[in-house]
Amino acid sequence: MPRLFNVTNHSVTDDQRADAIASLGVGDVVDMPPDIARCWGTVPPELDSVCGYVQPVIDWLSSQATKGDVVWVQGEWGAVITVVAWCEARDLRAVYATTKREATEIHGENGVQMTHVFRHVRFRDFPKLGAR
Repeated sequence: MPRLFNVTNHSVTDDQRADAIASLGVGDVVDMPPDIARCWGTVPPELDSVCGYVQPVIDWLSSQATKGDVVWVQGEWGAVITVVAWCEARDLRAVYATTKREATEIHGENGVQMTHVFRHVRFRDFPKLGAR
């Protein structure tokens, strides 16, 4: 049964796990090891290119993911594109999560307090990078 590799800056919610099982047909969700997750979550903005910086993520995926697995990729855009292209070249399915934002305003003496709750809606496949 395929696995879902979580290449994001967040823990998987119960809703996301249930949807991944139902809609993507995965049997298990695999989180990045802590050191690789820290790397993914702290892409330095000063770099000219992120390709070398995200190599530990790609090395981890290379050692773990097999054809048929799904890679959930979200984060810094250059890093995301690098990993999605790597997945595409290896016939791994790359997806991202979509959410619905619910905003609440509370008006008080000191101004307006805004609260945003993001609710998972679904996973969506990345478009093929080679497609026009």
